[in-house]
Amino acid sequence: MTDWSFDVGKILWLIFSKEVAILLVFSYLMIIVWKYQYFKQRGIKTPKYRFICGNYFDLIRNKSESENVYKWTMQLGKTFGYFEGHSPVLVTSDLDIIQEVFIRQFSNFSARKKNPMEGADSREFNHLMRSSNCRWKRMRSIMNPTFSKQKLEKMNPLLNECIDRLIFKIRNNIISELKIPEAFKKLTMDSLWKCTYGIDLNIQNKPCNEYFKASEKIFADAYKFKFIKLLSIFFPEFDFLWIFFTNFQNEIKKRIGLASEPKVFIINEFHKTLKERISNNQEYRKDYMQLLIDSLDDDEKLIKKYDHLNINEIKDIHLEKKLTLNEIKANLKMFMLAGYESTSFALSFCFHMLAIKKNEQETLYNEIEDFFSNESTVPDIQSVNRLPYLDMFCKEILRFYPISRVARRCVKQTTVKGINMTPGLIVRIDHFAIHFDPVLWGPIDPKEFFPLRHKVARNPLSFLAFGLGPRICLGMKFALSQMKLALVKCLLKFEIESTNETPKFLEFSEGILRTAINDFQIRFNPRTDKN
Repeated sequence: MTDWSFDVGKILWLIFSKEVAILLVFSYLMIIVWKYQYFKQRGIKTPKYRFICGNYFDLIRNKSESENVYKWTMQLGKTFGYFEGHSPVLVTSDLDIIQEVFIRQFSNFSARKKNPMEGADSREFNHLMRSSNCRWKRMRSIMNPTFSKQKLEKMNPLLNECIDRLIFKIRNNIISELKIPEAFKKLTMDSLWKCTYGIDLNIQNKPCNEYFKASEKIFADAYKFKFIKLLSIFFPEFDFLWIFFTNFQNEIKKRIGLASEPKVFIINEFHKTLKERISNNQEYRKDYMQLLIDSLDDDEKLIKKYDHLNINEIKDIHLEKKLTLNEIKANLKMFMLAGYESTSFALSFCFHMLAIKKNEQETLYNEIEDFFSNESTVPDIQSVNRLPYLDMFCKEILRFYPISRVARRCVKQTTVKGINMTPGLIVRIDHFAIHFDPVLWGPIDPKEFFPLRHKVARNPLSFLAFGLGPRICLGMKFALSQMKLALVKCLLKFEIESTNETPKFLEFSEGILRTAINDFQIRFNPRTDKN
């Protein structure tokens, strides 16, 4: 009798459990169906989407995300929606909406778009780019002075030394031809470590440098297909599981002696330098790393007391300009990865343009040569920023070759131009539609490279190379100064020429950034009167 009762109870439990599981799955699927009504409820057009995956596979087709979004804009108009999995993304090239989201109502859109498996904004290892609300404001207030005018001036000799290493390498290259993307990646990483962390790795002269290899692997991984990444995109509600599985997998690899994740390697290396600086109690140059160290505090509860609040809710509250040790390590990694690849490709685009458009090179060289003809004037961060055509040339490169996407995440329900926007909604700018809009960038065809178009005052919302609003790129001044100084010093020494390996048109692929897939070469011919 007892055995029979047990069997019935077991059978009833199995039936009940199965029914509960079916009910939970059904409920979750109904939630997904309901989320697909998001744009329909607001009268906003969308391209045709598929259940579960939404528009994701159409978005990444041919690894040309920005071009695919631009095609949708041409079909659906300035403002439309699409779904990554079942997560809604509002795309716009309407300047009124952009003004509201990125500037006027910034406090309601203070977060960036999340990457797969990023987890909550409150995660301990989140850095500036992954933070929102008052946590972002606390971090940004500490980092803002990094590239002040005074600090940039102090970086002059360090940045010059790194560029001189590149020039030395070109001079000693027997065939005077250089693989441009790789050379500039090493230059920008060399200068970032030296100028912002006070560490001279001399990466340009060490082809097998482990820091460079680790950074390259991080960006290469962003282009690789990962099934768990798809799970995070299609089922973001279970991110805690996908994060757990990924961490568990990395821990197993570590225990059996396989190579650790490159991000872990970089963070660990930063930690060694941090410990050394903190324990030495020496006075270091006030670089980016030292600014973060000076803000170190162990009282985590006090530091994070107001992190969850909306920026508008702290008018009479003093935010502590302090960071935890884990936040410092995360922000050190963030700045290096965010800065080196984007600037290196911008420089690559500059030199490719000079190689294929000799008239641009001649115009630029004449301005540089004329300005620096007086031997008392030397190329430095201050002097290169006084060259108008150089400034227009660099801005036109960044307009013509958009590198990074610009998006914000809603953190507080609000209405923008009649559209009800709820927390979690991503608002993404179609930067192609903006950068190639003939109304904003005419009368010369925006699809033509024409630096002089920047001589005319344009709507400030129409130039998106560094983002917009309070979350504009922290390293903007440093990146532009590095580009200009490298161009000036190289053009004073060399004439740039294309080779048989120099493509007339660049081809692109998108992962974290939109970058050229061509590993092209150009020739540097020494100017006889300048060497």
